[in-house]
Amino acid sequence: MSRLRRVLLAVCLVCGGFVANAAGTPPNLVVILVDDLGWTDLGAYGSHFHHTPNIDRLAQEGMRFTDAYASCTVCSPTRAALLTGKHPARLHLTDWIPGDNRPTARLRPPAWSPGLDPNEPNLARQLKSAGYATAIVGKWHLGGTNSRPEALGFDLNRGGDERGQPPHYFSPYGLPTLPDGPKDEFLTDREGLEAVAFIEANRSRPFFLFLSHYAVHQPIAGKPDVVAGYRAQADPRAGQHHAEYAALIESVDDCLGRIRTRLGELGLATNTVIVFTSDNGGLVSGGDRAPTSNWPLRSGKGDSFEGGVRVPLIVHWPGVVKPGTTASVPVQTVDLYPTLLEAAGIADVAGHERDGLSLVPLWRGGGAMPNRSLFWHYPHYHTGGATPYGAVRSGDWKLIEYYESGHLELYNLASDIGETVEMANAFPEKANALAKELADWRQRVGAQMPEPNPAYEPKPIDVGPDGMLRLSAHLATTHGINLRYESPAHKNTIGYWTRSEDWVSWEVQLATPGRYEVEVLQGCGTGCGGSEVEVSLGESRIRFTVVETGGFQKFLPRRVGVLDVPRPGRFQFALKPQTKPGPAVMDVRQVLLRRISDLGPHP
Repeated sequence: MSRLRRVLLAVCLVCGGFVANAAGTPPNLVVILVDDLGWTDLGAYGSHFHHTPNIDRLAQEGMRFTDAYASCTVCSPTRAALLTGKHPARLHLTDWIPGDNRPTARLRPPAWSPGLDPNEPNLARQLKSAGYATAIVGKWHLGGTNSRPEALGFDLNRGGDERGQPPHYFSPYGLPTLPDGPKDEFLTDREGLEAVAFIEANRSRPFFLFLSHYAVHQPIAGKPDVVAGYRAQADPRAGQHHAEYAALIESVDDCLGRIRTRLGELGLATNTVIVFTSDNGGLVSGGDRAPTSNWPLRSGKGDSFEGGVRVPLIVHWPGVVKPGTTASVPVQTVDLYPTLLEAAGIADVAGHERDGLSLVPLWRGGGAMPNRSLFWHYPHYHTGGATPYGAVRSGDWKLIEYYESGHLELYNLASDIGETVEMANAFPEKANALAKELADWRQRVGAQMPEPNPAYEPKPIDVGPDGMLRLSAHLATTHGINLRYESPAHKNTIGYWTRSEDWVSWEVQLATPGRYEVEVLQGCGTGCGGSEVEVSLGESRIRFTVVETGGFQKFLPRRVGVLDVPRPGRFQFALKPQTKPGPAVMDVRQVLLRRISDLGPHP
């Protein structure tokens, strides 16, 4: 280390810029990022099935965050946010690479970036320029060619390329940047060996190790003896019972134990920062074979709800982070970039526009995070079923905006962590304020929005578990000039129905023929009633007359008649005005269809 560097480090130490050991050496940095690890997958976060003693001990000896969030609901954007301190929306890297192609979806995704810009300031390059040895072990998934780890400041790359999952968890691995080991060597074990080898080779200088596990991503696998042990105790009625997944998590725990043991043997443990987290929520699709359950959180990877974005975060820094502490302040992946730079005593690149905040004052226990909102932007479709959305968390409130329709959902996480009670209509001012804050943030960071897709093919709506076919306003297709969907909180309705030529439709799927009663939730202002509206389902038609309800946003459920469905299949359900004596037809919030009988004589 140069004499100037030593002087600067000493000044930083005196001024409190970072905490170093007695010799003034900056701390080593170890970031462990697990792929697809859910919020409740660890013993320290409530799992009773997964065996994670080393991770649990890390939490007991460090700080555990209860409200930590990934910067995106999928992997590549979160990884980019960690390395740059920028929101994926600002980077225009907003989906897993290369993303999911939906040529007939309602919206077309923007022209987003399928790789991390090599000119973007990033953690590895910053630390390397300050004298750190840098390495990535495991998954990269931020692009190939000019976006490979070697082009972005990593001295060593063991296992990373453009792919998002390993071909095999047992050697031979099929990874060009990781030589195969002995036959049937396990990939997570190998990542641990590579991590330890890097630490040993750089014991005399500061190092940054980005241990980016391929686990616990698919293809899920585990060592046979460990899998057998979990199968013997698995309860298929429990949310978490997947033996292979549990064995894969245990391999991550073993890896952490191996690294911490070697750090202690080399005398490096007291001057090493360890950050342990995940890139998104746990995968819950697959029915009974779903890898995990994120309960009490709703949904999982790829979705806007807490199960898709809330993640474990544990920080260990002897002498700085008080053991056994818990932090409930909401934090996000973008915060790790400025945090680790401050921990190392390194100034950011001049003019670098970053979004994260340093957590070092919080780690030290003497500071508090400023009040701020957290944001997400996902203008894509996900294989798990999620549609393009934006979201904001402000205090206890969380708002989700669905880009297909503008539909808003509002939840209070303090009273409803499972996001089961939607409150946009109950608290319209709060919903509208958060929607504006989200829109302002998108403009501020230059977020790319999806666009209407001219090749859109509507997906049919199916009967729900209760036997009802619910046709909500936000799922409708409007036809005409003025007619449109008006989003919550004040609206959530089909409105501006000022032309009799305009009409609205839904694509539906009915598996059971029969007679279906139609209920329309309609509103109509004083002096605007009397419009005659045709209701059609396939070839079956009925008519009803709109009644005044005292206001367009005062809705009255009206059973308007019965439609016959002679065969199963896909149909268009439509509402078409036939007359309009007043200024407008009506507002519609929802249409319900309930099967009341088999076909036969009308009752």
